[in-house]
Amino acid sequence: MGRNTHKSGGFTLVELMVVLAVLAVLIGVAVPSFQNITNRNRLTAVTNEMVAALQLTRVEAIRRNARVVFCPTTDGAACGGTNWLRSIVVAPGGEVVREINFEGAGLVVSPSASVDTGDQISFGASGFARAGTTAANRAGGLRVCSTLVNPDENARDVMVNVSRISVTTVASAECAVAPGNQ
Repeated sequence: MGRNTHKSGGFTLVELMVVLAVLAVLIGVAVPSFQNITNRNRLTAVTNEMVAALQLTRVEAIRRNARVVFCPTTDGAACGGTNWLRSIVVAPGGEVVREINFEGAGLVVSPSASVDTGDQISFGASGFARAGTTAANRAGGLRVCSTLVNPDENARDVMVNVSRISVTTVASAECAVAPGNQ
């Protein structure tokens, strides 16, 4: 009579345990990396939204041939407060053109010293900026910072200079530090 040479095609318990251990290590390494990528992308998205809001303010000022203001708001109906994470674009007569909520855990928005005087950035009919309420201030900006991103790449300065809007990546030891003050 012949021998039984039938072999099983499955995994042994030891092989299964090794595979699970390797998967656990890979997941343990990958999850923090994905978290960091997600936080950096959120910072970039909010920065882009900030630039878009400033560009909208400038375009509306030129279109309406009048000064249009970008400022923080507490109620969504008028300028007020200092929390730039909730902001509005306001046309002459107090008409709110758009309300913007910049959302994301760990985000902080700080104005430069020139913007801090009046907590606003506005554009006139010519498309030229005014940082704060002083007519001579043609330059200023906002720092968008994330406490959840590595300090060597955690801040973006959104700067307005005359009519140009630019973004610069900076390292910020503290997210509460205003742009240009570090």
